[in-house]
Amino acid sequence: MTFQRSPIPGEDIRRAMEMPARRRELIEQSSSQLPQASYGVNELAASLHPGIVRARISEKRPAGVDCCVITLQSLGKDGRFAWFRAGQFITLSAEVGDSFISRPYSLSSSPKQALEGIYEITVQKKGIFSRWLIEEARIGEIVLVNEPSGDFYHDSLRDHDHILAIAGGSGVTPFVAMMKAIREGSEDFRLTLLYGARTLQHLLLKPEEYENERIRVIPVLSDEQSEGYFYGFIDRTVIAPYLDDDTTVFMCGPEAMYGFTAHELAELNVEHFRRERNSVGNRSVDEPQIFRLKVHVRDEVYEMLARSEETLITALERARIPAPVRCKNGVCGYCHSRLISGEYFVDEKNDFRREADRKFGYLHPCVCYPLSDMEIEIPILDK
Repeated sequence: MTFQRSPIPGEDIRRAMEMPARRRELIEQSSSQLPQASYGVNELAASLHPGIVRARISEKRPAGVDCCVITLQSLGKDGRFAWFRAGQFITLSAEVGDSFISRPYSLSSSPKQALEGIYEITVQKKGIFSRWLIEEARIGEIVLVNEPSGDFYHDSLRDHDHILAIAGGSGVTPFVAMMKAIREGSEDFRLTLLYGARTLQHLLLKPEEYENERIRVIPVLSDEQSEGYFYGFIDRTVIAPYLDDDTTVFMCGPEAMYGFTAHELAELNVEHFRRERNSVGNRSVDEPQIFRLKVHVRDEVYEMLARSEETLITALERARIPAPVRCKNGVCGYCHSRLISGEYFVDEKNDFRREADRKFGYLHPCVCYPLSDMEIEIPILDK
């Protein structure tokens, strides 16, 4: 109700005294149904952060020697996937045999394809889940897809205009997404890709399919000599011609490549570079042990066995408990859980907890190995 001042003396006071009764009358006449409203900011937030989306495998095509490009079609309510920054990863989850397994994969599709309901990943035949995707998963198979994560992308406030990308094997995947994004116009930077592979057959892309005035692809073959290709490893002699004052170095590949290339960059006085972290796997243990693990998920309690050489997440997967997990290298904190009792080991280089989490007994199960019987509380996975 609005109030307009009256020119009649005393009239405003009379009207003000009548206002409560008038309000009660209007309230009694109104509908008991709550108003339905849709706010643009909420719709945008839901689109950018849909959480876990069901998807079906719509296509599988071989790539290189032991890889496969897998296309996922969104089954979300709007038929789209979440938009992402080229270079980010998603986490796939599915029941494989007697386990519920989750694995992160870098996206090789472009951001615009996500809005068309398409994600693509390039999978190497390595590990239980990847082998299942390539060899056993059928066209039409349903998987769960968590929203894109990670900071392995070009940021104009942080990175130079020129990205020198150094990739090994299937580590070329995030750079494929970057090149597609540059070509479609959703990213605006220059990229030079030094791509290491064993032979021509192991290459997952053809340079001519991506090169333009802002993209250059230089394959380097380690086990085969071929005209027009570098032969050997991506060392300082290969790297140096593509470095300048407007360059940021990105790396993605196997751990062995990181160590070698980091040394070569140091020799070129390049101390700061960005690298995509690999998932944490088993650790070397002289005398493996088996412990009991009790897990609380809200009001549910589960008990299982956990091996000292495997992460707690692996034990949860084997027990078919759908635990929240994304990066599997300790960085994102999505699996953030509370320790109730027990001892564990976490490598310092994989421990990205906040000081408050350390103080109050929280851990990241994806990088923790049991050293005794343990009891933990994990967040519920909303599927």
